[in-house]
This record gives sequence, structure tokens and C-alpha cells, in this order.
Amino acid sequence: MKFNEIEKEVIFLKAIKELIDEMVNWEIVQLTGEDPNSNIFFNSMTHEKFFNILLVDFLSCSNEKILGVQMSYLGALREICNSPNFNIDNSISSLIKATNEFANWLEKEVTVEKVCLPSIDLEIDLSIKRIEFIKICGNISKHNFTRLYGVVSELKSIFERNNKVLKNEDVLLIIDEFYQWFHDNIFSYHSSAIVEFLNNIRWGIYEYQTPEFQQSIIHDTKEHPMKYHYTYPEGIKNGFAKTCYWKLMNDIRSRPDMKKFKVTKYLKMRY
Repeated sequence: MKFNEIEKEVIFLKAIKELIDEMVNWEIVQLTGEDPNSNIFFNSMTHEKFFNILLVDFLSCSNEKILGVQMSYLGALREICNSPNFNIDNSISSLIKATNEFANWLEKEVTVEKVCLPSIDLEIDLSIKRIEFIKICGNISKHNFTRLYGVVSELKSIFERNNKVLKNEDVLLIIDEFYQWFHDNIFSYHSSAIVEFLNNIRWGIYEYQTPEFQQSIIHDTKEHPMKYHYTYPEGIKNGFAKTCYWKLMNDIRSRPDMKKFKVTKYLKMRY
């Protein structure tokens, strides 16, 4: 399909908000404590795995055959922040801040000391990007080991960067142990910070789109104040893009269910 820039922005914003709404909601998590030391707890281990699986989708790329472009949702957010089509009185500022903070945090390479992998008799200080182990753990959560060839290849490459050459069979042996280290321990440790990042992006979308909603909505008659429609921006011609715009505006009618919150800074710094 072919979409122009404003249509792609609307479609991506709708898709991103839907993904975050599926991940960050009261069915999945609980919010406890007080700012700046709030915490998130998953309602079960299954909910934590589900969150990680959806997070992999958020960090992965769109299908080029649908949108005409192959781009990660985070990459799409960065492009929107660089060239916003709906920016009114700097309404984009919160979204820029939230997007950059999460992207920079994800891309940071950290060193996890003394990772113990007894199946291959190895203890190693492993340098790895946060986005790498988050996506690997999400794929392990989602797939049986017989469908993890991509994970095997990625882990081999990461260990080679750390001056350790592993065979395919070695990587298959350590998948469960890697998962215990990086999902059960480190991902769980970071989960409160990740939810804060995502919630801030959701609020950023809401604040960015609120002026557009206010100028777009038209209540049809005084006799029927609940009846309304939206005026489409001039550049939105495609029928699917129009539907996404309508749904996005409807979403902006209500503030996000989860308030803004802050977790302790130490949950963002370690690993």
C-alpha cells in the first residue's frame, strides 16, 4: 500500500498506542509506592512473559507489505518527533523527551558480571545491549527452543563480541540458563522502569494529539450533544488512514488510565 507522510504518522501512532495499551494496563500490572520511588508488579509470571512478548513486537519492525515501509515502532516515533505533522504550540515536547529517554536507555551497552552458564562450564562478564537481551528473552518466552534459530545466531554473535566463540549446540544448551539470568532476574529488575518509559510515551502521544483533537471534533447539534464527527486533515485521503485517524481521536478523548509515575533512578542505572 502507498501512504503519504501524514497518513503514515497517524497509522503508526494508532499502532503504537494500541501496543502500549495492551502492555501497560491494570490487568497486567499493579502500581505501588509513591513518587519518586514507585514500583510496578506483574499480576503473575504469565503476565510478565506476555508483557515481554508484546515488548518484542514494539521493538520490532512493521511489515513493509502493509505500510510500505519496514521500520521499528520506536524508529517511527523518532521520525514523528523529528518531523511532526500535528505539532501545535510545541505539543510534541513530551513525546520527544519520552521517546529519546527510552531509546537511549535501550541502546546502552551494559556489562553483567559473572554470568554463570554451568551447562558449558562458563562464567563470563558479558557486555550486551539492553535491547538485545530484552528481545532475546521475549522470543524465548514466545517460542519453543526448536524455533529459536534466530536467537541462537544472535547469541553466538554477542558472545563473539565478548571474545568467546560458541558452537550452535553450546548455545542451545545455555538458552534456559541465559533466560534465567536475563529474564527472571535482570528483566524483572528493570520492569518498573520499562513500564514508566512506555507510560510516558503514551502520555506523550496524548499530549501531542490533544490540540488536534480539540480542533478536529465537531458536535453535530445542540439537541444531540453526544453526536459528533471529526474533520480530517487535508492530507489524509486513504480510507484506512481515515479510520485510524478517527480511532486515534476517539482514544484521545480520554486521559490514559494510568497516571504518570516515577520509579527510583537506580532501577534504570544498573545493568
